[in-house]
Amino acid sequence: MGLEQLTDINLALIGIAFFVAGCVKGVLGFGTPLIVIPVVTALFDVVTALVIVAIPTLIPNLWQMWQFRGSSERQWQLVYLMAGMLPGIAIGVSILSKYQASTLLPQMLGLMIFVFLISRSLKIDRTLSATKAKQVAFPAGVATGFLAGTVGITAPVTLTYLASQRLPRRSFIFQVSTIFAVMGGLQAIFFYRQNLVDFNVLMFSVLGLLPLFLGMWIGQMIGGKISESIFEKLVYCVLGGIGLKLVLVI
Repeated sequence: MGLEQLTDINLALIGIAFFVAGCVKGVLGFGTPLIVIPVVTALFDVVTALVIVAIPTLIPNLWQMWQFRGSSERQWQLVYLMAGMLPGIAIGVSILSKYQASTLLPQMLGLMIFVFLISRSLKIDRTLSATKAKQVAFPAGVATGFLAGTVGITAPVTLTYLASQRLPRRSFIFQVSTIFAVMGGLQAIFFYRQNLVDFNVLMFSVLGLLPLFLGMWIGQMIGGKISESIFEKLVYCVLGGIGLKLVLVI
């Protein structure tokens, strides 16, 4: 379907998806692609959908990086993690160009998430210390980039890595926004170099910022009133949803 074929109902659904995604992102610091992409891909081809979501993914993450910059402890782990993304993406894209993507990898990631969540529910202490988090940051970055290059997802490794540190809400949002902003920037460069950016689609993507930022404003008001314990449980609930979706992928 082209942009000119969108009905008022289609536009309303996309706008609602961006608004809901903004609410979730305002509370948790992530969630835009997870909510918007399934809606948009129902109307467009995958490439068009990814371009539409690109700017509403990149700009809010840059905004939250700036907004929560005062909670930027453990900066070196971010440096190491982002350094690992580059070879990870290169390896992933190289593999994708030679072999078809398999459902086995997403299913293994889904099971990995469930193991992590079960260990939390059983109160098995697997919290990553600052030192340990720094040590595993580069491998986590390689895994994140690899997933982005092969199956187009990064949340399972990124969110599990951050959630295992049990960071305060503000620190969590700063780190996850930084990681996704870097990934979004790399994605935007890829789209540009592959001549996938159409002006009309780009403008449609920019318009998605309006309901998204409105939702973020409401979500941040809600997020500021919840406890760290509730925030942690919400992150685990979203992780569980991601894990279930990955395990049941066909």
